Amino acid sequence: MGLYTVDRFKLEAKSTEEIVRILREERDDYTAEALSIFEEILEARGVDRRGSARTSGAGKGQTAPSFGSGDSPAASINSPIDAVGVLNDLLDRVLKGALDPATAQVAANMVMMILQALEQDFLRGEPEETP
Repeated sequence: MGLYTVDRFKLEAKSTEEIVRILREERDDYTAEALSIFEEILEARGVDRRGSARTSGAGKGQTAPSFGSGDSPAASINSPIDAVGVLNDLLDRVLKGALDPATAQVAANMVMMILQALEQDFLRGEPEETP
């Protein structure tokens, strides 16, 4: 039996629908650690295990944008890869009609501003915080 490691980047690159399908139909093909990460990803995308969007008091049939823990993208975007999941989720919800395109545009602009700030920190060469 080989030693397997879980590549979170590859798991986060999967679409929400694919993750829901995996959790429903292909659980036996993945390690417990990978399944746990899939559940975290869905939670961060504002989707439950059944693939239903969680609502938080938005208007008619609309779901408020969810960015994981907290109310803003800054709460869950600590690296560029984190932004990929948020942007994929926004696009997915707009295409499904669950999120107003104007709201998604504002959220996407916030994500881009965070990415620009991360880029500036990187270019300045500021030392990373170490515990």
